[in-house]
Amino acid sequence: MSQIVTMPQLGETVTEGTILRWLVQVGDEVKEDDPILEISTDKVDTEVPSPFTGQVTSLLVEEGETVEVGASLLELDGDSSSSSVSDEASKELETVSEPVEEVVEVEKVKSSPVPKSTNIKLSPVVRKLASENNVDLEQVTGTGSGGRITRKDIESFITSGSKTVQKPKEVQERQKDKAVQPAKTASGEISRLRRRIAENMVMSKQTSAHVMTSVEVDYENVEILRSKHKKSFKEENGFSLTYLPFISLATIYALREYPVVNSSFDLDKDIHSFHSNINLGIAVDLNQDGLLVGTLREADSFSLKGLARKISDTSAKLREGSYDLDDVSGSTFTISNNGSFNSFLTSPIINQPNVAILSTESVKKRPVVIEAQDGTDSIAIRHTGMLSLTWDHRAFDGSVALLFLNSIREKLENSDWSQELN
Repeated sequence: MSQIVTMPQLGETVTEGTILRWLVQVGDEVKEDDPILEISTDKVDTEVPSPFTGQVTSLLVEEGETVEVGASLLELDGDSSSSSVSDEASKELETVSEPVEEVVEVEKVKSSPVPKSTNIKLSPVVRKLASENNVDLEQVTGTGSGGRITRKDIESFITSGSKTVQKPKEVQERQKDKAVQPAKTASGEISRLRRRIAENMVMSKQTSAHVMTSVEVDYENVEILRSKHKKSFKEENGFSLTYLPFISLATIYALREYPVVNSSFDLDKDIHSFHSNINLGIAVDLNQDGLLVGTLREADSFSLKGLARKISDTSAKLREGSYDLDDVSGSTFTISNNGSFNSFLTSPIINQPNVAILSTESVKKRPVVIEAQDGTDSIAIRHTGMLSLTWDHRAFDGSVALLFLNSIREKLENSDWSQELN
């Protein structure tokens, strides 16, 4: 009896994935939990294990295709005469073979290229890529099963500098009329990570009602303690003691006070979910190649030292590329550490499905007015910095945002942090 492997649900918000590479071929024997293919989602690139044991009799999708969750990917122990594409797809390819030949004959007569029949089986990714780059599909040689055109075929065609479909006459005329020629620019393919970031950021801006609120924090007490312990801390732990663990712990305390900030808001489904756990997301820069949010699950169970170590370990995992799906999904609130790049004030985009994101800004020595107990004022040099919160106005209002930020500030300025380090 045949078994069909389908596209799994790789995360709460993941709805589709792109087939990067098959790790098995028709005829291979696989065991349960053996990796069978690599999939790219908007969260992570990951290997998918087989849920069954058996022999591969058919690969139902091509590399480069994007399929929805639940779509059929692979068949085990089916009809041994099956090819690497489904019978239905093979029949479709056969039915268009004759019309394609007729189109070629027509092209011999006409001077302009004729696009390949739209009945040819193409994945949405391939069709979109060809359309965006004005590619004449008739000139592309398919290397997939049954001569099918894959994404790699389109990319190779574009890279080779081959001719594309001629532009409409009116477009050519408009370009001739232009007196100023466009400047030459360097271009290249957008990376998968950059594409994911772009899609997620646009989606977030279209989803949430973004508002930014900020407060100034006096870090002097934190700085005194940090300076006292930073040398011994690094010798003991192997990484530096930064402001981020202090801010993270103060944020966790504030999230307990204002649980609406640790929630998710789905207007379409009419659901406002309050999360029992605090899964803290930490935005990590991948050496300017992109940004990933690492997840510290049940962060409210960690001490200051534990948070510092978890942040360091998670950041290293993401930069080395040794992370898995659990490391980059499931956050309920996110912190973006822009202060490490010397920022003053930032308005970050919310990490969906969170309803808020906190930006830590740089801490600098600045002149501050200090009021003594007797009411007199003096000016002192102290370590200060901004904290900015981007929040979803659909989920709560400005009063909550400011109460939440002021709670973080109060804890940073007045807590006895020495107990956390002794």
